[in-house]
Order: sequence, then C-alpha cells, then structure tokens
Amino acid sequence: MCPHCGKNAPVIHRGLAAYCTACGRERLPFAGKSVSLAGKPSRFGGAVAGALGWLVLIGGTALALLLGLGAAALFPGSIAGLAIGLPIGFVALTVGLLLLIGGRKLSRSGVKASRDAQVQAIFSLAAHRRRPLTAHEVGVVLDLPAPEADALLTELAKQRPDEVGVELGERGDILYTFPGASGQPGVRFPQPSLRVDARDAAPDPAARIYAEEFEEEDAGVSRAPRREQLR
Repeated sequence: MCPHCGKNAPVIHRGLAAYCTACGRERLPFAGKSVSLAGKPSRFGGAVAGALGWLVLIGGTALALLLGLGAAALFPGSIAGLAIGLPIGFVALTVGLLLLIGGRKLSRSGVKASRDAQVQAIFSLAAHRRRPLTAHEVGVVLDLPAPEADALLTELAKQRPDEVGVELGERGDILYTFPGASGQPGVRFPQPSLRVDARDAAPDPAARIYAEEFEEEDAGVSRAPRREQLR
C-alpha cells in the first residue's frame, strides 16, 4: 500500500530508486510488487532450462549414435551397438523433453506474472487519476513504448469489456475508461424520450381544449362537444 496515495499499486524501478505506479512518488525499493522485476526470474529460468534441454537432446542423441556405431564396429554382428546406443538415446530424449517443457512453463508463468503486475499498475493509475487514460500515459508510467501500451490496453478492453472501455476523445485520440476503478461512467445508454402533455404546454384555454380533443379522438370520443365550448 502506497503511503502517499493509499493505493495498492506496484512499484517500478528506475535505476536504484522505486516509484509508485499510481501517484509517481518515490517509495522504498522493495515495498511492493515490482513491475520491472515481476516474472523476470521465471523467464530467465525458462530460457536456461530451454537451452539445457536442446543441449541434452542434441548432445545426448549424438553421443548415443557415436557410441552405438563404435560398439557396432568393435563387435560386428552383435547387438552391442543397440544395447549401448538405445538407452543413452532414450535418457537424452526424456531429459531433453522434460527440460524443454519445464522451460516453456516457466517462461509462460514469468510472462503472466509480468502482465499481472502491469494490469494491476494500470488499474491503480486509473483509480488515482479518476479519468480516462491514453496509451502514452500508460507507456510512460510502465516504461513501455506507446504501441506496446496500446496493445496491452486493447487486449484488456477485449478480455474485460465490463471493466475497460474505449472511447474517442475530443481531439481524436483513443481513450481507455475504467468505470470500476476510477468511478468513471460506464456504458452510456440513451435517455428515454419524455412525452410532453400538450395540455400542459398549451398557452391558452383554446389550445388546451384542442389538445384534449386530439387525445379524446384517439380514445374514440367525439370532438363536437369540445368545439362548442370555443364558440
């Protein structure tokens, strides 16, 4: 929780300092979730596991093939080559695939953690400013290029249409609204048209009587008695 704005906003690191993503004021470096660091350990671990997976897969297969061919050359006509090469190849294939699958899962979890931190920061920013946001504003706060920030906001608007809206500003720029986070109005529905009673709007008794005639005519009442009152 930021002591300045009171929002549960992540921090973003710029150099050795950390700043609140909602109000922009300086906070302690590890006072909260960091947008800059969220998901990076998992993505790094996923990349390392993927590289090791390919190394084990390719290197183990090559080693199994080499030892199998060597054993077959030393013991021609026997199954020594298969007996040596197949187990090594099977182990290399199993370990390599496990490393590759685990690395992908780690990378995906890292990407998700990073995105969750960014989304939390966006909603905290909207709750603090209490107005629509532009992609440029979000990009500045999150240290993202404007196209990436726009893509992130567009994805949010598609996935959470009840929480994020899109509208066109007066200058033609695209604005993103956050009704639940910032107290901004949500979907705007047209107001129902009000029926004005012609008798209330009539400025004189004659006009009022004619107005009543039209209403009574709709109901099947004759207009003659009313006209006699005007003569």
